[in-house]
Amino acid sequence: MTRSLLAVIAVVIAVLATLCACGPSGAGPASTVAGTETIVLPRADQPAAHRPTLERLKREAAASGRPLEEVVRRYAARMAAASSPGPTDFEGYDPAATEPGVMIDGIPYAELVDLGTIARSEGISYEEAIDRFGSQSSDQRVIDKLNAEFPDEISGVRYVDDQRGLRVGFKGHIPARAVELAKTLPVEVTLIGGKGFSAAELRRAQDTVVSWLRSRSAVATMTAHADEETGRVTVVVQPKVMPDDTEEFTRGLRLPQPDNPYITIEVTVSAESVAVRPQ
Repeated sequence: MTRSLLAVIAVVIAVLATLCACGPSGAGPASTVAGTETIVLPRADQPAAHRPTLERLKREAAASGRPLEEVVRRYAARMAAASSPGPTDFEGYDPAATEPGVMIDGIPYAELVDLGTIARSEGISYEEAIDRFGSQSSDQRVIDKLNAEFPDEISGVRYVDDQRGLRVGFKGHIPARAVELAKTLPVEVTLIGGKGFSAAELRRAQDTVVSWLRSRSAVATMTAHADEETGRVTVVVQPKVMPDDTEEFTRGLRLPQPDNPYITIEVTVSAESVAVRPQ
């Protein structure tokens, strides 16, 4: 669980610098490019994260002069000791590792440990790390509902604005139920409709291209990435023999084209290995 959270957040942090939230800052629908619609739910209108225990521990840390991370760790150890029949007072005891059920304000303590690591790697305070990333577990439950209720419509979900906002795309119009779910999140949410493709269609297009390239004897290695923001599948191919004319080589691959015109395939030829070998 902890490694998964760290990996997800690390990827998010790595790409945030290249992203920006789109749409106006005010609430309600707004016109964007032709064929799309945008609804922005400003952070000020969204529910606040309810963390009474963490707020109390913040006050305790301030009064005692101890770091919040230490105060949280001691509190988690007390919780683990109260619920575990085994000894918890030995040196090196870590409730995150031995008592995975310990939670504070709905946040697994293991994730709070991760947030300390993230705070140090990002050069921010532990408090800011909790503020920015502490709602991921609850956010994910809403994201899972969106994906489950609109499997053929949702075109992608991503964090923006240093994890303070969420961007949700839809193939067609924005469903009223999606707005209802988005209003339960403690972050600014931008919903974009009319993108013309779903995430499921995009994955199928990527899978089709990858499967086709695996059957091409001229391909040494390859990689493919689907961008849910643009509807573009980017493919990088390393030929077994680098051609003089890369455009002719690309045409010779005869890649299957998506049925959906909103999904595009972009191919780049590389002389270097791109690590994934056709099977």
